[in-house]
Amino acid sequence: MLSLVVPIFGPPAAGKTTLTLQLSRAPGRRIFRLREHVPQETLAATASSPEQLGWIDDFTVGNAVRRYFADITTEPDVHTVLLDNFPGSGIQVGQLMAAIETLFPVPHVEAVEVITDARTLRQRARNRKVCHHCERDPIHDPRLPATATAVDPWTCAGCGGLLHPRRGDSPRLFKARLQRYHRSAEEIRACLAAAEIPLSQLDTTNTIDGAAELLAPLLISRSPAQ
Repeated sequence: MLSLVVPIFGPPAAGKTTLTLQLSRAPGRRIFRLREHVPQETLAATASSPEQLGWIDDFTVGNAVRRYFADITTEPDVHTVLLDNFPGSGIQVGQLMAAIETLFPVPHVEAVEVITDARTLRQRARNRKVCHHCERDPIHDPRLPATATAVDPWTCAGCGGLLHPRRGDSPRLFKARLQRYHRSAEEIRACLAAAEIPLSQLDTTNTIDGAAELLAPLLISRSPAQ
């Protein structure tokens, strides 16, 4: 039974996806990524315009969140859901709470804002790569960070294929995404506070692995096994 929901948001390249991937390895934990639960045509439409930057309309988001948590009710072994880069707006905070409060006996919700200095963000955006073979993205715009081999930074350690820069990390798009985060972050914090959802800040500037170790005790303490 679901007992813990952890919204994780922050600026692009702060390490949100890497963090959720590491934390989700334990049994009973799942990751929610919005783009994996919306129609392909919706994703394609957002990718066609640089101004939209992958932004999905509120109606589609609300439906996706409700369907996801309704499906979680059929998985009794799942006790923790990590929300990768969600919520992205104040409205989405309300959509999240509306979805879970109607389906579960008030699971604990505790948000985490990942923070990193500007220099590190730019460096990570320049260096990270994706693999079109390992991640079969529905609109051919993979997002998950890929690991390169030790001998060639452009060869995927998973499949041996060619790695590519992430589309959204181009200087122009990255700058626009960072600006959008800064516009939305204050609203997200205010809506979390209004919903009485605790919010912690997690610094990933030095190492994402270290940040994961700092967050792990929260997940363990809220586990039903405890």
